[in-house]
Amino acid sequence: MPMKKKTETPLQGYLSSIVAFIIATAMGILVFSIASHHAADQLAQKKLTSNISRQSIHFEEILNVNYQFLDGVAAQIGAEGELISEKNKNMLSAIQSTTSIDHVALIEPDGTSHYENGDIKNVSHRSYFQEGITGKRTLRDPVQSSIDHETRVILSVPVLHDNAIIGLLSASYNVTELNHLIFDDLFGGEGFCIIINEDGDIITLDGNSTHQIISYGDNFFDFYSQWTVCGKDSLQTIRDAFQAKTHGLLKLSQPGIQKSSRYVAYAPILLNNWMICYVIPVSVANANYSFIHNYELILNVYFILLIILLIGRIVSVHTRDYNELVHTAQIDGLTAVYNKEHTQPAIDEFLRTSRPDALHAFLILDIDKFKNVNDTYGHAVGDKVLQRVGEFLKNQFRDDDIIGRVGGDEFVILMKQVSSRDAALSRVRSMLEHIRSVKHAEMNGQAITFSVGVAFSPEQGTRFDDLYRNADKALYQTKRGGRNNFSVYEKA
Repeated sequence: MPMKKKTETPLQGYLSSIVAFIIATAMGILVFSIASHHAADQLAQKKLTSNISRQSIHFEEILNVNYQFLDGVAAQIGAEGELISEKNKNMLSAIQSTTSIDHVALIEPDGTSHYENGDIKNVSHRSYFQEGITGKRTLRDPVQSSIDHETRVILSVPVLHDNAIIGLLSASYNVTELNHLIFDDLFGGEGFCIIINEDGDIITLDGNSTHQIISYGDNFFDFYSQWTVCGKDSLQTIRDAFQAKTHGLLKLSQPGIQKSSRYVAYAPILLNNWMICYVIPVSVANANYSFIHNYELILNVYFILLIILLIGRIVSVHTRDYNELVHTAQIDGLTAVYNKEHTQPAIDEFLRTSRPDALHAFLILDIDKFKNVNDTYGHAVGDKVLQRVGEFLKNQFRDDDIIGRVGGDEFVILMKQVSSRDAALSRVRSMLEHIRSVKHAEMNGQAITFSVGVAFSPEQGTRFDDLYRNADKALYQTKRGGRNNFSVYEKA
C-alpha cells in the first residue's frame, strides 16, 4: 500500500521559518559579539603599546634633560678649575632645593664624595664612580630606599678642566616619582610599572598594589614563565626585544585562576639597555571600551524583542487564518448560516452541556413551493431568495441561537433557553408574518411563505436526531394543513 505524502501545515512552515531566522540571528549576534570583543582587545592593545612606546621615549628624554642640566653645571665648575669650593657647595644646596633632584654631590678623583647637606663619603668602590671617572656619563641601576620605599637612580657626569677629568658631578633622581608622572593617568592608575634588565632582574617596581603580584627579588622571566602566554608569542619575545630594541605586547593568564589575564606592554629604554614594562588586568584595560559591550547588549535585546514580536505576529496571523478557515468550513456559502455538517454537532454539543431543566425550541423550516421559484424564475433568482432567507433568519433570532441550512430549502433553528412555549411560538408567528411582507422584485413583487414544525427539548428530545424526527412530523402536519403556518409536535 503506497504511503501517503506528509503535507506541511502553514504553522509548521511558519515555525521552520522562525527557527531559521532565530539561527541566522543567533549566528549574526555571535559573530558581532566575537568581532566586538576582538575590536575592544585591539583598541586596548593599541592604546597600551602606543603609550608604553611613548612613555619609554619620555623616560629617556627626562633623564637626558637631567644629564644636560648636570653637564651644564659640571662645565661651569670645570671652567673655574676648582672642584671643591664654598661656592660650589652652595651651588649644590641650591640645586637640591630648587629642582626635582633628591641629592647632589661632587666626587673627587680618589672617590671622596661631598654632598649638598655636608656629608662626606668615599664611593671609590661604586661602579658608577669607576666608570664615570673614565669620562663617561653613568646611570646606576635604581635602588629602593628602605625608609620611604621610593626608587632612585644616580646620574653622574665628568667634570673637565682643560680636557682633564678633575672629578664627577652626581645626582640621585626619584624614578618612582617619574613613574607616577608617566603612568598615573593611564587607565586610572590601575596598572603597575616594572623596569627590568636583560636578565629579567627587577630594577624598579611601582604602581597599583592591588594587581601587583610580582615583587622585588622575583625575576621577571622566571615569575611569568608559570603563566600562559595567549597567542603565538612567548616570553622569549621580550628577551628578543632587548636585542632588537622593539616594543610590543603580550597577553598572559595565570592557569586555574579566573579573571587573571594581564596585558604586559613593553618598550626599550636605550639608556643602560633596560626594558620598561606596564602590566594591567585585561578587564581594566578593556573597560574603556565597555560601550561596545553595551551596544552588543542593546542589539541582543533588540533581536530578542524582534523575535518575540515576529512569533507573536505569526501566531496572531495563524490564529486568524485558522479561525477564518474553521468559520468557512462551518458556514453555508450561499445563506451565511451554519451548513449541514456543522449544524447537527453544534446542536448536540449545546444540548449535552446545557442545564437539564432548560427549555429549548427546535424548528424545522421549509420554503413553501420553492421548486416553483426555481422553475419559474430560474436558479439565480432561487439563490437570491435563499440568501435573503439566511439574512432574514439571522435578523429574526438571537445571536446565540443556532441557525443552519440542512437541505436545499430546509433550515433548522434551535432557540436556546426560551422562557416558555408560548414565548417561542409567539416568535414563530411573528417570523411567519414578517416573511409574508417581504416582497421580491425578481419574483414580480411576490412574497414567499414558510412551513414550520416545532419540537421542544428536553420533553421531546435531548439529541438532534430525536428533535429533528419529532419536528419533522410536526412539519408534515403543517404541510397537510395547507402550508404557510406552523405545527407543534404532540406525542400520540
